Amino acid sequence: MIEVEMRPGPLGLKGGEPFPEVRDEMERIEKGRRIMRPSLMRWIPNWLIVRLMRKMMGFPNKDIAKGRVKTRALSIPGPGGEIPVRVYLPEGTNLPILLYFHGGGWVGGSVDAVENIGRGLADRAGHIVINVDYRLAPEHRFPAGLEDCYAAIEWAAEHGAELGGDPARISVAGDSAGGNFATVCCLLAHERNGPALSHQVLIYPGVDLSGRHDEELGPQDGADGMDLGEFLASVYVDAPELLADPRCSPWLAEDVSFMPPALVLTAEYCFIRDQGESYARKLAAAGVPTRAIRYNGVNHAFLDKVGVWPYADACIEEIAEVLGSPG
Repeated sequence: MIEVEMRPGPLGLKGGEPFPEVRDEMERIEKGRRIMRPSLMRWIPNWLIVRLMRKMMGFPNKDIAKGRVKTRALSIPGPGGEIPVRVYLPEGTNLPILLYFHGGGWVGGSVDAVENIGRGLADRAGHIVINVDYRLAPEHRFPAGLEDCYAAIEWAAEHGAELGGDPARISVAGDSAGGNFATVCCLLAHERNGPALSHQVLIYPGVDLSGRHDEELGPQDGADGMDLGEFLASVYVDAPELLADPRCSPWLAEDVSFMPPALVLTAEYCFIRDQGESYARKLAAAGVPTRAIRYNGVNHAFLDKVGVWPYADACIEEIAEVLGSPG
C-alpha cells in the first residue's frame, strides 16, 4: 500500500483549509452549482449545459518558460480526419517526448487553456511536448477523442525524430478528462502492441465514470451534487453501459500490471480526489512504480492557474522532476 504524499496547505500537511484565493473560487463555483441544481438541470437541454460548461472552462494563466521554447502548430492524421496539435520545442536534440491531453469533462477544454502548462513542462522537464486538440463530445462521442489521443501517440512514435525527439522515450500526461485519456492510452498501447510508454502523469484524473467507486467505497466528502454519471451517459457515450468499459473507467480494468510508472496528482478540494488516489493504489498493488501526491488547500483544475498561483508552478516543477529534467 502506497502512502499519499502531502503538500502543505494553509494549515500545513494536515489539510482542512483552502488557500484564500481558492476559497473565493470555490464560493463562486458553489453559487453556480446552486443555480444549476439537479432538479433544474433536468429541464435544460444538454446542448445548452455543454455550452455553459465550455464557457466556464479555462483561466487566464501565464507563460512560465524561462528558456527558449518554440511553438509549432501542426495537423496530424487521425481516425476522423486531421488532428490539430501544438508542439513545444525546447532547445536540445534527441529529447524525450510528452503527449499532453487537456481536461474539460470530455465535452470542453482546449489546447489554448493548457498552452502554458505545456510550455512550462517543455521548459522545466526538457521534453518536446505535444498538446493534442482531440475531438469533443457530444459532437463526437466515445471513443472519438480517445482514439485521437492514441493516434497522436502513434504519430509521435513514427515522426518524433523529425521534431528532434527520441521516439523510444514517449510519456503521456493529462488533467481531469485528459488524465483519463492518458492512462487509457496506456491500456490501448498494451492491447494493440503499440508504442512503449515511459511514464504516465495523471493530474486529478477522472478514472471512474460508472459510479462504481462511490458505490463500493462511499461518496467523497464535499462531492454532493457532483454526480456526472447521468449527464455523461447522455452526452459522452451511445449507451450508458459503456461508462463501465475500462476505456471509460480505467479504475475498473482487471489488469494494470503492465502499465508504465505513474505519477498521480490530486487536490484536497477536488470532487474526484478519492477515485484518483484509489487508482494510484490499484496501480501500486499491481506492481507499477507509482507516486501519489495530494496538494492541500487547492481545488480541481488548480493547474490551470500556472503562472498565477504558486502551487500550480510548484506542481509543474514536481512533474518535471519526475519526468527527469536534464538540468
